[in-house]
Amino acid sequence: MELKIGCTGWSYDGWSGTFYPKKLPKTEWLEYYSKIFPITEINSTYYKIPDQETTKKWNSDTPDSFSFTAKFPSIITHENKLKNVKEHVFHFLASFTPMYEKVIALVLQLPPSLSFDEAKPRLEELFSYLPPYFKYPIEGRHESWFTDEALDYLDEKNHCLVWNEVQGVNNPAQITSDYIYLRLIGDRTISEFGKKVRDKTSQIQKWSDRMRRLEDEIGLAMIMANNHFEGFGPETANTLRMQLGLKELVWEEKKQQKLF
Repeated sequence: MELKIGCTGWSYDGWSGTFYPKKLPKTEWLEYYSKIFPITEINSTYYKIPDQETTKKWNSDTPDSFSFTAKFPSIITHENKLKNVKEHVFHFLASFTPMYEKVIALVLQLPPSLSFDEAKPRLEELFSYLPPYFKYPIEGRHESWFTDEALDYLDEKNHCLVWNEVQGVNNPAQITSDYIYLRLIGDRTISEFGKKVRDKTSQIQKWSDRMRRLEDEIGLAMIMANNHFEGFGPETANTLRMQLGLKELVWEEKKQQKLF
């Protein structure tokens, strides 16, 4: 199994002086991040479709081996709930033209109010015009997404149902495609980012054990750690990496901390 482990975003002020060197300009944060982690999930696309000047810079700031995933904009998933969104989808897809070779997946995070039955015909229309060169993991949060009917449908279509650790969602983590997409999200009670304030090693162990059992069955697993999970996405990602037998990642500020 190929493991790509990173964070949901990179542009957090609380990471300055804890992950990023204190004097590093914000314009250089992605370049620095991409020297440590092999992948990131772009969260900002949920709020606004980026212009091509922005995605061109993201491409130039990162090495050829680096990978991106990105969330579909809320105007597609939440405001319109996948209905009559073709124009918005094409605008979103076009924004990645300067960097499309680095984009692995575009994540359809759906609102908790959107049931499987309501979304199914809209998904079928959506997938009729989505290009095949990206993966499209679906994060359904309504309980109907975890029924046998929904899981059988997703499995038949080879649509990945996102695994997640998020407040209010009881996700059984069923395999419905030939790859895995896991999001360690947590809850909104953590508001200051930059250091680990909550220890969730046992929950991370649960997911790493699940991954180990599947290492001969699944070719690719993408795992994204959010600050809300423990307070500091890079540390969460590092814990998972080490539990999966990968080497610990050490960034400049971490080296400094180990000296004192």
